[in-house]
Parts: sequence; C-alpha cells; structure tokens
Amino acid sequence: MTFHFIGIIIHLYICLLEAVCYSDSDTVLGPDINIPRDSVQVQIGRPKFLIGECHVQGAAPLNITWMKSGKLIIENEKFTLIKIVTEQNTHTYQLWITEMALEDFGQYTCSATNMYGTKKKNVFVKRAEERETRQEQQSNFADKHYFNITVFLTCFAVIIHL
Repeated sequence: MTFHFIGIIIHLYICLLEAVCYSDSDTVLGPDINIPRDSVQVQIGRPKFLIGECHVQGAAPLNITWMKSGKLIIENEKFTLIKIVTEQNTHTYQLWITEMALEDFGQYTCSATNMYGTKKKNVFVKRAEERETRQEQQSNFADKHYFNITVFLTCFAVIIHL
C-alpha cells in the first residue's frame, strides 16, 4: 500500500490602508506664518528698531529662526530676539536691532519648521529714501495651505500549510 501526501499551501496577504485628512477647519499642523509688514523703511543710525515680527501657528515643536540674506541670526549685542505666546496659541517672534547701519539693510527671513514642513516669509528693510519695487512686492505673496494628508499602509503575510 502506497500513501501519497498532497500538500496545500495558502498564501494570504492582508493590507490595511488608513488615510487621515486635515483641512483648514481642523488644527493647523504645518507651520503657517503671517508677517504684518513685509517691507520697512528706516534711516541709518536709528536706535532700537523692530526689523520685523512673524506670527506662527502649527503643531509643536516649532523651530523658528530669523536670517539675513540667508545667514542665521543669533542673539547678540546687535540683535535681540523676542518670543510672545498669545491665548490663541499663536507665537510671535520679533527681531530687534540696536542701531541701524548700512550693512543692516536687505532681506530678512523668518522661517518656521516642524515635522509637517517649513514655511518662510521675508521682510525687506530699506533706507528711508528707497522705494520697494513691484517685483519685491509680488514675491512676498506665498500660498497658504492647511491641507495635509497622511497615509499609512501596513501589510503582513500569513502562510498556511495544510
């Protein structure tokens, strides 16, 4: 008597797809920056002057920096950085300068970063007799988006021997 064993192998793959959507009616996750003045004019020698302030919202932790012409500004005897938190969970970051010098004119950038992205806004500081060009005015309009989609895909395999 001869026995023949017939084996059956079943492969089963299961995937779970989960999408989480956030719209502007939900909490803002990615950083959002609002700068009240994107251009300021000041005279050389003016003492204690507010270069700019940016109002930032977004999921914590937020990393906020100020830059001048692409170089990071650190607080020192020339620059003062002030953080103000409001009841609406908006963080205001101010950049003050002790005295305006010729080399202090130019583009300053407030940058906000968290795990959902980075946003930047510019402030142009000009001598009082200079005018802002149309091109610089148009370059300051950045699109706001509060729409984030997070997608999770989890898969596992099950092998069954019968």
